[in-house]
Amino acid sequence: MAFKLPALPKPSGRTIALLAAIGAVAVGAVAANASKDPSPPAAAPVSTAPVSEAPAAKAPADQPVAHDAAAAELKAAAALPQCRSARLVPVNRSWGIPMPSILGSTSTTCNLMYGDDPYRGTSRTGDPETAIQVLQRNLNFCYGSKLAVDGIYGSNTRAVVKTVQRKHHLVVDGIYGPKTRSAMNWRLYSMATRSWSRSCSSPL
Repeated sequence: MAFKLPALPKPSGRTIALLAAIGAVAVGAVAANASKDPSPPAAAPVSTAPVSEAPAAKAPADQPVAHDAAAAELKAAAALPQCRSARLVPVNRSWGIPMPSILGSTSTTCNLMYGDDPYRGTSRTGDPETAIQVLQRNLNFCYGSKLAVDGIYGSNTRAVVKTVQRKHHLVVDGIYGPKTRSAMNWRLYSMATRSWSRSCSSPL
């Protein structure tokens, strides 16, 4: 609603009071509309990261924490060296698990990820093809996947690793690393009898 004020050479005290009253009504209307808005109150901390258009009230309370944890895990997994060998990890006196490992080490704290074809980077040391094949064979037997055992960590291998991660409630990043290794099921092998187990388990 427009108010027509009389033209005065100099605003009187009454005119100033009228303008103040109109301003107060306008501020009250904005505040009333803001109270109906489902977005977080203005006093909430503002993130410098991009946010989605959805109201924050609809997102789970732990989503930012989960996202940060997933990002941290992804960064940590990607920082590990590529698995460039495979070894039999003893479980007990009779059985062991063939699994990807670090070249020239007993450590299995390494990773395999999409694009390992089989080597990652310019170095051509070690045998990542065998490491990937060991993983692919195990995924085929223990999880019923039908991967080509080709030593290439392509989109199919990544998809199966993601399925395994979902099954075991891990961060789903498609990277085979220590957490996936420890959670997944493995087929055991006996050096004494040179035979494979008939079923899979997670003895780690």
